[in-house]
Amino acid sequence: MKTLYSRSAACTLCLLVSLAWPGGPFDPPVLQAQTGVVGGTVIAGDTQQPLTGAQVVVVGTSLGTITNEVGRFLIQGVTGPEVTIRVVMLGYATETVQTEVGMTDLRVTLGLSAIQLDALVVTGTAGDTRKRVLGNSVSRVEGASATEAPIQSVSELLNGRATGVVIQQGSGVAGSSSEIRIRGRSSLREVSDAPLIYIDGVRVNNRLSGGFGDPAVSRLDDIDPANIESIEIIKGPAAATLYGTEASNGVIQIITKRGAAGPARWSMTMRQGASYFNDAADRLDVNYWTDPSGTVHEANMVELEKARGTPIFGTGHDQFYNLSVTGGTDELQYYLSGSGTSNKGVTPDNHGRRYNARMNLSIAPDPKLRLTANTGVVVSRFRLPMMGNTGVLPSLQRGSPSTLNDARRGWQTAPPETLYEAYQFNHDVNRITGGISVEHNPTDWFTQRLTGGMDFTDQEVSYYTPRLGDYDAQFFSPTTAAGSKEVTREDVLYTTLEYTGTVSLPVGETFETNTSAGFQLYQRSIRFMEAEGQGFPATGVKTIAGAGTFQRGRDDFLDNNTVGFFLQEQVGWQDRVFVTAAIRADDNSSFGANFDLVYYPKVSASWVLSEEAFWNIGWINSFRLRGAYGESGQQPDAFAALRTFEARPDPQGTAAVTPQAVGNPDLGPERGKEIEVGFDASLFDGRLAVDLTYYDQTTTDAILSRNVAPSTGFAGQQFVNVGELTNRGFEADVQLRAVDSRTVDWDLGLSFNTNDNEITELGIDGWLDIGWTTRHQEGYPVGSFFAARVMSARLDADGTAIDMMCDDGEGGSVPCDEAPWVYLGHPSPSLEGSFNSTVTLYDRLRIRGLVDFQRGQSKYLTDRWNRCAWRQNCEINAYPERFDPRAVVAAQNGGWNEFDWWIQRSDFARLREVSIEYTMPGTWLSRVGAAAGTISIGGRNLGVWTDYPGLDPETMDITNSVTEPNDQSILPPLRQFMFTVHLSY
Repeated sequence: MKTLYSRSAACTLCLLVSLAWPGGPFDPPVLQAQTGVVGGTVIAGDTQQPLTGAQVVVVGTSLGTITNEVGRFLIQGVTGPEVTIRVVMLGYATETVQTEVGMTDLRVTLGLSAIQLDALVVTGTAGDTRKRVLGNSVSRVEGASATEAPIQSVSELLNGRATGVVIQQGSGVAGSSSEIRIRGRSSLREVSDAPLIYIDGVRVNNRLSGGFGDPAVSRLDDIDPANIESIEIIKGPAAATLYGTEASNGVIQIITKRGAAGPARWSMTMRQGASYFNDAADRLDVNYWTDPSGTVHEANMVELEKARGTPIFGTGHDQFYNLSVTGGTDELQYYLSGSGTSNKGVTPDNHGRRYNARMNLSIAPDPKLRLTANTGVVVSRFRLPMMGNTGVLPSLQRGSPSTLNDARRGWQTAPPETLYEAYQFNHDVNRITGGISVEHNPTDWFTQRLTGGMDFTDQEVSYYTPRLGDYDAQFFSPTTAAGSKEVTREDVLYTTLEYTGTVSLPVGETFETNTSAGFQLYQRSIRFMEAEGQGFPATGVKTIAGAGTFQRGRDDFLDNNTVGFFLQEQVGWQDRVFVTAAIRADDNSSFGANFDLVYYPKVSASWVLSEEAFWNIGWINSFRLRGAYGESGQQPDAFAALRTFEARPDPQGTAAVTPQAVGNPDLGPERGKEIEVGFDASLFDGRLAVDLTYYDQTTTDAILSRNVAPSTGFAGQQFVNVGELTNRGFEADVQLRAVDSRTVDWDLGLSFNTNDNEITELGIDGWLDIGWTTRHQEGYPVGSFFAARVMSARLDADGTAIDMMCDDGEGGSVPCDEAPWVYLGHPSPSLEGSFNSTVTLYDRLRIRGLVDFQRGQSKYLTDRWNRCAWRQNCEINAYPERFDPRAVVAAQNGGWNEFDWWIQRSDFARLREVSIEYTMPGTWLSRVGAAAGTISIGGRNLGVWTDYPGLDPETMDITNSVTEPNDQSILPPLRQFMFTVHLSY
C-alpha cells in the first residue's frame, strides 16, 4: 500500500499558517485601529419592511456582516474614500451600492428574485465564487428551515428540498438515520454510494453503521441542524473535479453559522414533540394458524396486548433545547451554541440523548487578512431496538395463535418484556470536529486561503444479554440464557489540509481572468477493536472480562491517504460570459503499485443572456445558459490492490500464514465522467423561477471481483477495473410567487428529477449475483431484481396450487420448475421529487406543507416471505381460495428467492411536513424582553399514498440496500407532532 503522507501534515499546517501572516514566518499580526465605517438599513421592496439576516459585504475585502432584527448593519474598519457594498439575501435580487466611507444612513432596497446570480457559492470551485460564474448546477438548502419546519436531523432537512438528492429514510427508530444518494447508483461494488461530506471546508465522517436487521446510524445526523447556515450540494463528476478521487458520488458542503459585528445577540429554541405508530393494529398483519382439525385461528397481536394492558407501542417523546449567542467587533466575531436532544421511542428499548456544542470564531486583524476557526463537539448515547430477526417486531410478525395459551402469548420467541431484557443494543458516540482557515489578500490581484482540520469519532456499539432469570430463560437456549456481550469500537479520524492561491487580473476593459492553483491532502484512519464474551457466572455481570465460557478479541486498522494538486483558469467577459477549465492530479494509497497518477479534467461555461444588449424579452427578467463537463473518481477499497496473507495455526499449534488475496498491482480508481447542460431563468418580475438540468454520467473502469485461478495458490477473488455503467436524467426546480399582496403571499414550489441507470459493460460472461434476487447484468440497472414470474396456476379441491406456468423470458411460458429468472425491477427510483406550498398572512402567520414522492423502484418483501413462506402464518396460507392462484404458488412453494410475489413496486407519495408558524407581536415579546420570536406547531409523516403491499413503502434495511433492498421487520416512519418556540434577544 502506498503511504502518501503522515500525521506530520499538522506541522506543515503550522508552517503554512505562519507564511500567510503579512509579517512573514511566525511574525504575529498587529491589530490596527480602524476608523472608517459604513452602515444603513436593508428593506424589502414589496413590503417596505426591514430584512433580518441579509448578508452585507465590502467588495474586494474580507469585511462583512449581517443585518439585525430591524434590518440595520454597520461595518467598521473600512478604508479609502469610497467602497462598494454588496447585499445578498435568499429570495431577493442582489444589490450592489457604491458609497462614501462614513455614510451610516444608507437605505438598500431588495426586490424579489428567486434566481440569485450574484450569491456566493463555496462548493465545487477553487475558492468562493458567484453563482453566475458556475457552469454546473449547485443545490442550496437554507438552514433556516430547521426552525421553520418540524425537523430534527440533517437528513430531514435535505429531504424534499434538494433536487437530485434521494433520501431513503429506513426506519422510525429514534436515533436511526437515512441513506443519501445523488443521481443514482454510480458503482458496481457492494458499498454505499454516499456523497462526501464537508463542514466548513473540512472533510468529515459520513460512515453508515449497523448490521443486518439493526437500525442504521449515520454520522451525518450527529450535526445539529440549528447550527447550519446553509447546505450546498454538487451532484456528480461535472462539478466535483476539484475534489478528485472519492467525489464521483457528489459532495455536500455544510456551512455553519458565523458571528457578526455588533452587541451580543442571543437566540433560544425549545421544541417538544410526540411520535406514534399510527394504525398499528391495521397495518401489522393478523397471524393465522390452522389446527389439526382444520379450524383456522387468528390473532391480532396489537389488539390482544392492548386488551391485556400491555400495549406494544406507546407514544414517543422528543425534546430539543438550543441556546446560541453571536456578536463581536469588526476584528473579532463569534458564534457560540449549545443544544441538548432527548428522544424516547415508541417502545421501551428505544431512547437516547445527544448533546452538541459549537464555537465559531472569525478574526480580521487587518482588512487583508481573516482567520476563521470552528469547533464542534457531539456526545450521544442511544439504546436502539433489535429488529431483523431477534427483536419485538419480528417476534410479533412471525408469531402464531398456536402459542396464545402458553407463556409465549402468541409471540414467536418470547413476549416483549422478555425480549427487552434479553437484547440490549447500545450505540455511543463521542465526536469532535475542528478546522481553521486563513484567508489572505496581500494585493488587489492575489488571494490565498489555507484550510486545515480534523474530525475524530469515537464510536462504541455493544450487544448485551444479561444472565437471565428463570422466567426469561425458559424462552432461550441455555447458552443464550447464560448471557453474552459483544463490543465493537471504532476510532475514525479524518484529516484535511488544503491550500488555494488565486491571481485575478483584468485583460483590457472587458475581460477578467482568475488563475487558481493549490493542493489537497486527505487522510482517513480507522482503528477497529472488537471483544466478545459468553457465559456470565451470575446475574448483574456486565463486563466481557466477567464472561466465563468464551472470550475473543480483534484489533485492526485501516488507513487511506489522498494527495491531489489542481490548476484552474477562469475567464470572464463583461461579467456575463464565463469559461472555466481545470485539471486535478491525484494519488491514493489504495491504488495498485503499478498505477500512476490519475488526472481529472473539467471545463464549464456560463452565459447570462438576459444582460446582453440584444435581449428584449421583457417578461424574462433573468436567463442564464450553462454547461459543464468533468471527471472525478472512486478509489478501490483499502487493501484491494495488495497481495495479502492471513494468520493461521499450523499442525503444531504455532502461528503461520496462508495466502488470503492475490491483489492487483494495476488496480486503479473507478472513473466518473459527466456532462450536464441547463438553464435558470427568472420570469414575470421575479415571480417565477425555473432551473432545469440534463445530466449524462458514465462510470468507466468500474471495479468488479472475479474468481482467481487455483494454480496461483490464492483462493477467492481478485478486484479488477472492467465494468461500465451510465446514469442519465433531468432535474427541474420551479418556484412560483402565486399571490403577492400586502395581506397574503402564496409561494408554490415543484422539484423533481429522473434517473435512468444501466450497466453497459460487465466484463464477465452472464451476470453477477450480489443478493438473494439481485444481480448485475448488462443492459439492466445496477442491482436489478430477477426471479421467476408466475404466469398462471389453479387451485385443486384442497386449495393447493397446481399447473404452475412461468414466464420463459421470450414472450411465452414454461413449467415453473424449468423457468428462467426474468427482470422484475430495480431498487432506485426513476422519478423523485417534492411539492411545497407556503401561505403567509399579514407577514405574521405562515402555513407550510411539503409532499415528496418516489416512483419506479422495487423492494424485496422479506416480511411477506418470513410470514407466508417460512412461518406459514398468513391469511393466504389459511384461506388460499381468497387469493390469486399465482400468489398462492409463491406462498406454498416458498423458496427463499424463487417467485415474483416477493418483489413489488414501492412507489409512494407522502405528506411529509405541515407546519403553522406565528411571528409574535411586540406586545408579547416585551413581556419576555425578546427582540423577535416565533411559535410553531408542525407534523411529519402525516399521510401516504401507495399501492405497496408491505408495512411501509419507505421502510428498508439501508445497511443492506446495495445488495438486497428489503423491509425485514423494521419499524416504519412514525407520525410526529412538534411544538417549537424560538426567541431572539
